[in-house]
Amino acid sequence: MSVRRELCAVMVFAVVERAGTIVLNDGEELDSWSVILNGSVEVTYPDSRTEILCMGNSFGVSPTMEKEYMKGVMKTKVDDCQFVCIAQQDYCCILNQVEKNMQKVEEEGEIVMVKEHRELDRTGTRKGHIVIKGTPERLTMHLVEEHSVVDPTYIEDFLLTYRTFLSSPMVVGKKLLEWFHDPSLRDKVTRVVLLWVNNHFNDFEGDPAMTHFLEEFENNLEKEKMCGHLRLLNIACAAKAKPRLVTLTKPSREAPLAFSLLGGQEKGFRIFIDAVESGSKAAEAGLKRGDQILEVNGQNFENVQLSKANEILKNNTHLSITVKTNLLVFKELLTRKNGAPHLPKIGDIKKASRYSIPDLAVDVEQVMGLEKVSKKAKTNTVGGRNKLKKIFDKTLTSILPPKPYNDVCVGQSQDDSIVGMKQSKQIPPALPVSGNLSSSNPDLLQSHHRILDFNNQPDMSDQVLRVFKADQQSRYIMIGKDTTAKEVVVQAIREFALTAAAEAYSLCEVSVTPEGVIKQRRLPDQLSKLADRIQLSGRYYLKSNMETETLCSDEDAQDLLREGQISLLQLSTVEVATQLSMRAFELFCAIEPTEYIDDLFKLRSKTGSASLKRFEEAINHETFWVATEVTREPNQLKRMKTIKHFIKIALHCRECKNFNSMFAIISGLNLAPVSRLRGTWEKLPSKYEKLFGDLQDLFDPSRNMAKYRNVLNNQNLQPPIIPLFPVIKKDLTFLHEGNDSKVDGLVNFEKLRMIAKEIRHVGRMASVNMDPALMFRTRWLNTRNLAGSANAAVLDVTQTGGHKKRVRRSSFLNAKKLYEDAQMARKVKQYLSNLSLETNEESLQTLSLQCEPSINTLPKNAGGKRPDTSPVVSRAASQQRGQLAKGNQALQVPAVALYPSRKKVPVKDLPPFGKIKFYTFKRKQEYSYCTICL
Repeated sequence: MSVRRELCAVMVFAVVERAGTIVLNDGEELDSWSVILNGSVEVTYPDSRTEILCMGNSFGVSPTMEKEYMKGVMKTKVDDCQFVCIAQQDYCCILNQVEKNMQKVEEEGEIVMVKEHRELDRTGTRKGHIVIKGTPERLTMHLVEEHSVVDPTYIEDFLLTYRTFLSSPMVVGKKLLEWFHDPSLRDKVTRVVLLWVNNHFNDFEGDPAMTHFLEEFENNLEKEKMCGHLRLLNIACAAKAKPRLVTLTKPSREAPLAFSLLGGQEKGFRIFIDAVESGSKAAEAGLKRGDQILEVNGQNFENVQLSKANEILKNNTHLSITVKTNLLVFKELLTRKNGAPHLPKIGDIKKASRYSIPDLAVDVEQVMGLEKVSKKAKTNTVGGRNKLKKIFDKTLTSILPPKPYNDVCVGQSQDDSIVGMKQSKQIPPALPVSGNLSSSNPDLLQSHHRILDFNNQPDMSDQVLRVFKADQQSRYIMIGKDTTAKEVVVQAIREFALTAAAEAYSLCEVSVTPEGVIKQRRLPDQLSKLADRIQLSGRYYLKSNMETETLCSDEDAQDLLREGQISLLQLSTVEVATQLSMRAFELFCAIEPTEYIDDLFKLRSKTGSASLKRFEEAINHETFWVATEVTREPNQLKRMKTIKHFIKIALHCRECKNFNSMFAIISGLNLAPVSRLRGTWEKLPSKYEKLFGDLQDLFDPSRNMAKYRNVLNNQNLQPPIIPLFPVIKKDLTFLHEGNDSKVDGLVNFEKLRMIAKEIRHVGRMASVNMDPALMFRTRWLNTRNLAGSANAAVLDVTQTGGHKKRVRRSSFLNAKKLYEDAQMARKVKQYLSNLSLETNEESLQTLSLQCEPSINTLPKNAGGKRPDTSPVVSRAASQQRGQLAKGNQALQVPAVALYPSRKKVPVKDLPPFGKIKFYTFKRKQEYSYCTICL
């Protein structure tokens, strides 16, 4: 940067207006170095050979004071050629100064590393040398050397990009184990491993060699009694580990399990795998010691006793087990099992305690093995949350950052890192992670969002089930995600005012297949996540165990079948945008930083770049979805409404900061089979044409998509953000293709730094979790402040197309309203999951021609100004009477009241018909939209 500044200070701008002008003659003495800014020149050499130089190319002297002469004749090829020129003396002085700023490290007479002196500010307080190139071995060694204040991200840059110049991560792993035995390097090695596990745990999962390295490193920490570091490592492993699905099949129920369990609710822990028989099918499937069981065949194992867990596993021949590595809590469980004193933690507190943990995210609950919270209202008191906040503030100050965007400064580790553990009197040695720990993923507990966030409201019972009886009476029952079927039965009995015991009833699910077959099944008592499991063509019934009555009649079955038949225009645009954004954000968050590197450098790795490919395919999927929906609609009016619906969805996607889906929708509407439908676009109200034009303008490709980038870089635009993937890929590709990977036989680490910085910038957009209940909350609050609470709901319904987005835990929302919102969400999810797309553009063109034949059809610039072909009532016709049509009713009014939209008419010229707005004027079998303003 300093070189750029100095060059800019002495540049001279030159313009050659006419083409064919000689710029330099053969043999002419050169006195400057020049770069072409605009146009092109042609050099004809004495041997008749020609060369063309264009924008970005340079010519002239080299950085030396020796005299140099032009070889050949240089002429301009086009008019208005522009150059910047730097005098030879200035050019030589500035570039020779660079050599003085360079620091070269030599070994055995060969240069193995080159550093450059840089200043991050002009005050001189932050300056030092940073690595710009080196050999792989020397770059690895630099991990445990002292880094300057201007080079805080070297370790994370290396851990992300080492795969481009090293054949295996074990090359680094072996060195780290070797250096660990050196007491002077031990803390630095530990820091590197902690960052490695925290930032790129996928390097360890699924790789036996790296898993063995991690186990050996843990053993070394135990031998050296580095308990605080070991605990941090275990926390990072548990927080970063991903759930895995293991499928096992037993020949019979009596067949023994190939693994044993440990823990259980009675001990205040979750269920863990204690041992796995070597060579068994369980071991081959991936089960290992220390795995926590999350679910078995869809049944939640978070609050299950050990005996019940064994019973469930033994009584099923087919097992789908969801597990997650959680060595942290497993070791605590082993310590307690062996009779060692057990420090109290929040997970040991009984359910009745007022100190519940409503704000803990699922990840930390799994890390800490905490019990689930009681569903009673007293757990949500403000006092309990404030006390908990104080507890967390005391115990996790050195781990959790105040904001997800800030770099973290960790001064020391704590041996009582588990939430809720009592403070230890002995403070472990300071953890050498001072300065900027990691700007890509700063704290050791953060995955893609803050794990502890007291700004979020506690998780309450905000889901609703509609439970029926055999006589088709129904009640709405508030539940939470972990409410079991047995607990729903108890609540339903109370709601229906039944006197029988809960054991006399069970919860049944009745569903109707597309063929009209009615299915009925009794749900297990411990089954949870009931609101997520119910289908649109299904209902929950409270059934007496002693009766065999038919729960659902054929007539009711037909109603259920109709519920499962969904079209786009039935769906709320807000809910569609919400579900699109949630789905896109889930794909975006699943992308590991290493996937960008693997895809960019075309590397073959065990993890691959599957998540990146899915996110990349999503934009094409949504683009063809839009085009398919429009071209498959034979009715022109409905086709126009479909386009209007998509414009609304795109607007709501912008509110959700989902630029990827927004761009996909705009692209779908701009596909030739859609944009050519002139008759359909002419029926689109001008208001939506303008909105569509504004949306298109955001993605204007000129000046490197400057408008989109300005919106993205706006200081008020905070994560979560779903960026436009093609722009991400373009930026990374330009960095890769525009710079050599090796310079003078050394790894160009400066190039890798730029790529890593861009990937970190993209990763920060997913640093906060996306909450669907808060996406539109700001707009709702603004509307409420302007219109008052009485009219806010009406205005919101108007703005969101008839479906007001729920605001979680708002007092005015009753159970029925929540249920209707949830039903709409389920409809949208089912619609999006069952999409039938036409991905062949020729097929889309055929469908488009069926909608509107090519006769009298010209391509239309969608979103541009619509040609005014609508019939408009003239002044001459104002003496006649016109007809206004609204639905099936017709009103006779003077034609003087009919004028084109947006034209103001004096009130005295209009009849007193009250408040009348958009109507259609019928004339010669054509329709024109007019407005009556009163």
